[in-house]
Amino acid sequence: MVGRALVVGLGQCSWDVLGRVGCYPPVDQKAELTDMIQQGGGPVATALVTLARLGVSTEYLGVVGGDDIGEKIRAGLLAEGVGCAHLQVDPQGTSQFAFIAVEKTTGHRNIFWTRGGKRPFSFTPAAREVIRRAAVLHLDGLEVEASLAAARFAREQGVPTVLDGGSFREGTAELLPFIDHLVVSEKFARQAFGEMNPAAVLEALLKNGAQAVTVTLGAAGSHTLLRGGEPFHQPAFGVEAVDTTGCGDVFHGGYIYGVLQGWPLRETVRFAAACAALKTRALGGRTAIPRLEEVRSLLEQSILRK
Repeated sequence: MVGRALVVGLGQCSWDVLGRVGCYPPVDQKAELTDMIQQGGGPVATALVTLARLGVSTEYLGVVGGDDIGEKIRAGLLAEGVGCAHLQVDPQGTSQFAFIAVEKTTGHRNIFWTRGGKRPFSFTPAAREVIRRAAVLHLDGLEVEASLAAARFAREQGVPTVLDGGSFREGTAELLPFIDHLVVSEKFARQAFGEMNPAAVLEALLKNGAQAVTVTLGAAGSHTLLRGGEPFHQPAFGVEAVDTTGCGDVFHGGYIYGVLQGWPLRETVRFAAACAALKTRALGGRTAIPRLEEVRSLLEQSILRK
């Protein structure tokens, strides 16, 4: 691993309440929830938790409201070893909150959420300094102005950037030229191009300037293209999914871990896929995020079965 193994993440954090249902009810009907759980969530925040469990030093940049939910979010990150020295609090604001209903038979989920009423993240000199010392900057693009400023600064400082492209939203197009590793969802690809032809999407996204692009497709695995290389497909690992919440976030954490190691891209993406698969073992976006030895065990078992 590189010597300055500090990953800085700027973006979304949330407090999630999850419950399982036998099947989703029709409109104006009731369904009993079982196995209720509450924990922190959000793309960048959960990716940092993944890295912390893998043994990487992390620092979170974001904003919470001055409410009880904001304190729960902070406490959840600190309990996982994620640095929160630059977590900003809007005393009069409200924090992001989500309710997630997970279907028992499939592990698929529906998410109902509010981003809250907090102010945007302020890109302070202290935030610049922590990014300057980072090995990787991870973004989700939800803090539009701060994300663009941070990505530009990281490029000036030679700090590699990774973007979690969950949706193609306001400010995404301006951000893409400053991203080195672009990992996006199928939803992002369809919003950007109106189709899901993996080869065409990878080529189009690579034109924005990234060194590598990956499109994740859930149970169908992922497709990746390295600049100057050939596209490849990484199948998803076969596991019995309890809950798919946070799989993409954990995939990003595993991907960044591979970048830190300097692994070939195929090895990095395979490692990320293993992390995401293991996460599905339990209810909650963070509950079953694996430790390093668990990921290695799954990878070794996969090789032995071939």
